[in-house]
Amino acid sequence: MRGSIALLIATFYHLQNVTQQQVAGFFVSSNTVRARYLFGSDTPSILSSATSRRTFSLHSTFTTSTETKQDNNIDKTQVSDRYIGSIAFLLPSGDDAVTKPSKFGIHSPVERPSYLQAAKHLASKAGWFSDDQVTTTIVTAPNDGDDTTKIRDTLEDANILIAMGLSKPTDMKFAESIFHNRQQQTSEERFSKCQFALDCDESSGQLSTLVGPFDKQTARTNPSLLFPWTDAASGQRFDEQMEGLFDRWTSDDFTVALMLFLNRFSGSPVNWVKDSADATWEKGPIRNAQELYQMATKCGDCLAKCLQDETCKTCLEKLTELDTRDQAASYRTIVSYESEALKDFSFCVFQKHNVFQCEATIPTIPKVTPMTKWRGSELTEGVARSLLIGHLDDDNAPEGSTKLDISWKVACGANVAYDQFPSQNQLFYEAAKGKDMWYDPVFRVETLDGRNVWCKRHYRVRNGPIPGTFRLSVLDNGVTSNEFWTIIGAADDLSWIAFHYAGAATSVGQRYLGGLLCTPDGSLPEQSQLETIWPIFQNAGIEPWELFVVNNDPQGPGALEAGPPPLDFYRKEVLASKEKLKGLQ
Repeated sequence: MRGSIALLIATFYHLQNVTQQQVAGFFVSSNTVRARYLFGSDTPSILSSATSRRTFSLHSTFTTSTETKQDNNIDKTQVSDRYIGSIAFLLPSGDDAVTKPSKFGIHSPVERPSYLQAAKHLASKAGWFSDDQVTTTIVTAPNDGDDTTKIRDTLEDANILIAMGLSKPTDMKFAESIFHNRQQQTSEERFSKCQFALDCDESSGQLSTLVGPFDKQTARTNPSLLFPWTDAASGQRFDEQMEGLFDRWTSDDFTVALMLFLNRFSGSPVNWVKDSADATWEKGPIRNAQELYQMATKCGDCLAKCLQDETCKTCLEKLTELDTRDQAASYRTIVSYESEALKDFSFCVFQKHNVFQCEATIPTIPKVTPMTKWRGSELTEGVARSLLIGHLDDDNAPEGSTKLDISWKVACGANVAYDQFPSQNQLFYEAAKGKDMWYDPVFRVETLDGRNVWCKRHYRVRNGPIPGTFRLSVLDNGVTSNEFWTIIGAADDLSWIAFHYAGAATSVGQRYLGGLLCTPDGSLPEQSQLETIWPIFQNAGIEPWELFVVNNDPQGPGALEAGPPPLDFYRKEVLASKEKLKGLQ
C-alpha cells in the first residue's frame, strides 16, 4: 500500500485525542519542466556542462544575467495556462557549482552529484511533480563587479528561493542581501514566498528562513504564532516540515517539500500533495469533523477491534510519534506491526468508503519507453514475460536461466520509502490458467523493536499496451495499489534487468515513482556493465545518485536472525492449482 496505512491510523488516533496535526503530503509524480540557467560572465564551463545533458522533455533556455527578465516573462507564459509559481536555486560562484559535491546520493552506488547536477535534476522533478505548472531557474552567485540587477530581480521575485552550498564570503554577502530584500517585501508579496539556505556557511546568521507569513528571524516577537489557526502559525509548521524533508537530502523528499509549500501558499492546489488524511488546522474544524464522523459511523467496529488487538494498538501508538507525511518511517512502522485488525481497519476507511475522498491516479509523466530488442530480436509479449520470470526454476523461464528459487534480487532501487529494505527477493510466475501472472516481492524488515522479519506481497500482473510493459495491482494492508511497470533494459546473458515503475493508491491520494536494478544474487553488476546501465536509468528520469544500494548479504546478522525467506508462500498454491487443472484436461 506504499505507506498509506500510516495516514489512516494516525488520523484516527489524533482525532480521538482531539488534536490538530500538520497537513500531510506525499509523492510521487513526474512531468516536464522549463528550466533556465543563469550564470555570471566568468563561467562558460558551467554553461557547457549545463547544456551537455538533457533528459526527457527538459527544455532548457540558457541566458546571461542581462537576458533574465525577458526570458522570465516568456517562460511563465510557456509553462502552463495554470502557472502557480517559480523556483530559484542559488549555487556557488565559479567552478564550485560543478566541482563541489552536494549532500545528495550518500547511499548510492556512484559518487555524490555536484550542486549543479543536483539542481538540474531537481528542476526536472519540480516540473513533473507540479504537472508542469512551475518555472525553475538556476543561478550561480556573481563575482564582484558583475551587473547583478537582472539576477536580483529573478531571485527576489521567485516564489521559492533555495540557496545551496554557499561558503565564499562574496557568495554569502550576495545571498544575504537577497534574503534581506525578500524579508522586507510587503506581507501580501511575502505570503506566497519562502526561502531556505541549505548546506551554507551560516555563521553570520543572516540567511533567515521565510515561509509565507512566518519569518524565523522575527518569530519571538510575533504574537500570532500563539494561535495555531493563523497563517503565521501555519507557516511555522511548514517550516519545520520542509526543513525535515530537506535534511534527508533525497530528490523525492526535497521536491515534495517544494510542492507542499506551493500547495499551501500559492493559492492553487498541487495534485501530487493536495490529498490529506490528517486532521489539520489547514483543513479547518468543519472538514475535520466531517471526516471523523464518517469514520466513526462507517468503521467504528473496525476501530474498536484494532484498539483491542495488542499489535494493532502498538502500531497506532508508534505512528502517533511520527509525522504521517513521512512515508519511509510510516511504512516501516506498518510492516513492523502488521495484523489482520489493521488490514480490516484500513480496508473499511480507505478502500470501502474512501472517507477522505482521495483520487490519485498513476503518473504518466515522464514518458518512459520499454526496451524494444533482446538478444538481437524484437521484444515480444512472450519474451517480456519470460524476462520477468528470469532465473526462477520455471518452465517458462528464458534460455540461460540459472533455475533458482527466485526470479531476481534487487541490487538497488530509486524510491526513498520502499526500495531501501534489505534482502529484497522477486518472484514472477504465471497464474494457474496462464493468462495473467503473479509477482511476489519478499523482503526483510528491521522492525522498530529490533526484530528481523520477512514481509511478502502478492501482486496480480497483466500485460501492458505494448511488449515490455505491465499493469500490476495489490491489496497491501487493506488498500489497493495499482502500478505500471516498464522493462527499460536487460542483459542478453540475464546478468541484470532494469525496471521503471509508476503507481498510485487511489483511495489514500498517493502517487509514486521508482526504479529497480536487479541481478540474480542482488550484487551490483561489473563497472563495465554499469556504464551501459546508468544511461538507461537516466533516460527513464532516474539519476544513478538517486539509487539506494540494497543489503542482500545472506550471512549478515539480520538475515540469519530472520531465517529462510517464505519464497513459496503464495506460489505453492498456484502450482498446486496448475497441477489440478492439468489433471482435469
